[in-house]
Amino acid sequence: MCGIGGILFSRDNGQTLYHRVSKIAQAQLHRGPDEQQILVKGNHGFCHQRLAIIDRQGGKQPFFDHTGRYLILYNGEVYNYKALRQQLAGRYAFVSNSDTEVVLAAYLIWGEDCLDKFIGMFSFLIWDSLSQTGFAARDPLGVKPFVYYSFNGAFLFASETKAILSCLSTKPKIDHQSIVEYVVAPMLSGVEHSVFQGISYLGAGEKLFVSRDRISKKKYINFNISASGQALEIYVQQLRSALEESVKLSVVSDLPVGVFLSGGLDSSILSSLAMKVKAENFKAFTIAFENHSQLLFDENSIVNSDDFPYAKHLATTLGFPMVSVTASLEGIAKALRTVAGINDRIPAWEQEISQHFLSKAASKEFKSVLVGDAADETNYGYFFLLNKAVNYSPLGLIKHFGGDKRTCLLSERLRKLMHPFQYLDEKYTRLVEDNGYTFAGSNEDRVMAMSCLVYKLWLGRLLHHGDIHTMYFGLEARVPFANQNVLDVVRGIGHHLGFRQQNEKYVLKLAAKGLIPEPIIQRKKSALPRDPRLGKVYQEILKQLVSKEQGFVDAYLDKKALLSLCEISKIEENDRMILFNMVSLLYWAKQYA
Repeated sequence: MCGIGGILFSRDNGQTLYHRVSKIAQAQLHRGPDEQQILVKGNHGFCHQRLAIIDRQGGKQPFFDHTGRYLILYNGEVYNYKALRQQLAGRYAFVSNSDTEVVLAAYLIWGEDCLDKFIGMFSFLIWDSLSQTGFAARDPLGVKPFVYYSFNGAFLFASETKAILSCLSTKPKIDHQSIVEYVVAPMLSGVEHSVFQGISYLGAGEKLFVSRDRISKKKYINFNISASGQALEIYVQQLRSALEESVKLSVVSDLPVGVFLSGGLDSSILSSLAMKVKAENFKAFTIAFENHSQLLFDENSIVNSDDFPYAKHLATTLGFPMVSVTASLEGIAKALRTVAGINDRIPAWEQEISQHFLSKAASKEFKSVLVGDAADETNYGYFFLLNKAVNYSPLGLIKHFGGDKRTCLLSERLRKLMHPFQYLDEKYTRLVEDNGYTFAGSNEDRVMAMSCLVYKLWLGRLLHHGDIHTMYFGLEARVPFANQNVLDVVRGIGHHLGFRQQNEKYVLKLAAKGLIPEPIIQRKKSALPRDPRLGKVYQEILKQLVSKEQGFVDAYLDKKALLSLCEISKIEENDRMILFNMVSLLYWAKQYA
């Protein structure tokens, strides 16, 4: 896992270009604290920050082919690289044992078709110094990031937005549409467009071509769900087999691999399978809050039960060590500004707090952890998909998470300019229809349309958080549920099986039989814990920020509405989430706006 970056077709060269590329490198040095390389060739500059996990000696980057014509900057893990290496051995002379060289060799031998052969998570750029062209790509679900910006004829790219911002003499303007989307629908925001005008993200499953004259990109794979009609038993067998293979591949490393364990279905499956393939020195990390035993959980809320007893039960049953990472109210309050600075797309969910503390703790012992991300979004893990009061349109989902209150927080100018509900409803409906679904048909159609919105945007947000917060501590988050062999199975499972007997993730639960204790399988879904006591903490912080951040607040928000939010006496779950978002936005504004 690494950071990649550079500037192509720059007007600068020599030391001036080296200095600019060095700023990109320094801004994302946390992604690869083991080694850093900066290279300038004419008016093209490249940098790589390495987290050395496979072939610590031979995997240095930029990595050149034996002719010196091609170089690669690569971030990620292609888990089936050993099998691909065997296929390529007779046609390419390898000089290292790294997956980096396998990715480059695969491109040189198979061209763009190499993307169909990779199982894993990746983003990379391959530079052809003879034709002066670049080829970049990102994995099917977009686990690993690729950010780019075209400016004054130059092409800038990096793993994080903050890295591109660091080398610009003039910061791009803030995109007010992105601010509106964040305030009203944070869980769907920041996936398709940057908060800054002109700074773009290569999409999940996209490839990009860059030359001096043009930039073009297109989909090479598009994950969508379309029921294939196989028998339930076949899906269960295929999913179990795919997950076993995916975890087996995901623990391939020259170093031990840990896990973030919530005590829920997804991370419990990963933990069990990792133990089954005898992952060395395996250890789990789970979050707990100050005076955790005193927390009261509402059965009707998103976080409806305590994870900790389930996580502990699994660790004891399977016999692996578990570290309880405690987050105090004071510690969380202090970390909020840091979390907002880390996440240059603006924090969307309170679970980012948990990710922050877990990543910090795990990074002291590990360089890689398994995470259960992508399981819910690709296996029908959300009951609101079935709720007719929610799934009638994207607007239903937005309102379900407090959209009416959120819209009132925008300035009157933005509300009149944008008409937020109409703008977002049309935008998300268009995305769904472009992928072949509709909210205008039967309830079954609406379930699939809403599910599409979840795995196209909600999941994109989730995967971004997983990358940005772990990599801040030089920790790699591996996502077995996002590997291509698993996606090939789940894309054929229709919602009638996914939600069979009013039971979310029905097929996945059957695949987990015999792997983990039955109480964990049958447990009602509960989101990653948040501390409900934080509402009052957020209110106090927000009061202070509103009084200090006059410029940003006046430009985008309604000060009176923000202060009213701070006076709510009974803070419901949606209220607390909104408070978190506003604190995060204003802390983000301090650093980036």
